[in-house]
Amino acid sequence: MAEAITAGLCSEHFSVDGTLIESFASAKSFQPIPASPPEDPPSDSGPSAGDSGPSAAPPPDGNGFKPSNPEVDFHGQKRTNETHQSQTDPEAKLYRKGKGKEAKLSHMGHALNENRNGLIVGIRATEASGTAERAAALEMVDELESKHGKTPKTVGADKGYDSGEFFLEMEKRSIEPHVPLVKAPQDPEVANRKRRAGVEARQRMKERANGDGYRWSQRCRKRIEEVFGWLKGVAGLDRSRTVGRWKLQQMLELGAAAYNLVRLRKLAPVG
Repeated sequence: MAEAITAGLCSEHFSVDGTLIESFASAKSFQPIPASPPEDPPSDSGPSAGDSGPSAAPPPDGNGFKPSNPEVDFHGQKRTNETHQSQTDPEAKLYRKGKGKEAKLSHMGHALNENRNGLIVGIRATEASGTAERAAALEMVDELESKHGKTPKTVGADKGYDSGEFFLEMEKRSIEPHVPLVKAPQDPEVANRKRRAGVEARQRMKERANGDGYRWSQRCRKRIEEVFGWLKGVAGLDRSRTVGRWKLQQMLELGAAAYNLVRLRKLAPVG
């Protein structure tokens, strides 16, 4: 990044987006969270009738074979992140990014890239949730300013970032958000007093959507899809190969550095 900024390859206009990264854990590891033990547990008088013990093996088939990886049918079971947790990767969450898509144990990856040459200037691994994208965007913008002394003029994003509170946080940083609105903003005059500032921020976003800057920002934003395509297809980050989000963060940083090196080789060839 320092080399890219020194060479004048980093603009003042940026884009941000997030993607799901499938966990290393399998769906079978998503088991009910055990209840806390009672305060006065009963005395241990041996297993009760019909108790097969905690390490009971699966029943053998007709040939006496005991499978170590038996088939499991989850149909009809209600499994949520509040009641279940992966025994392999406890930080993974059951999540789906879109209606009609399959929910999988996942983490979320986020990238902030600049619009001129598509260089990655920020990368994050977070918990998969509905607010993670907006929180990670603010963190990456702050890190860009603290590490490299650059504050974006504009940040483009998709409709998943449509939030009055997010717009307000961007405006506090003197950044102009370029985000498509999911639905028309409410009239500030009839909005709840606590929500009025956010409603007014969405009104300002609606006005910006009519400008050329917004249209160019949304066109350049498509480049970030190339970033995720490279990280998942070439760097092999479509699924985590490790357990632990801090390890996934390291893999994302390595992948982002490799992507930038490939880009810099073409943008600023040596010799």
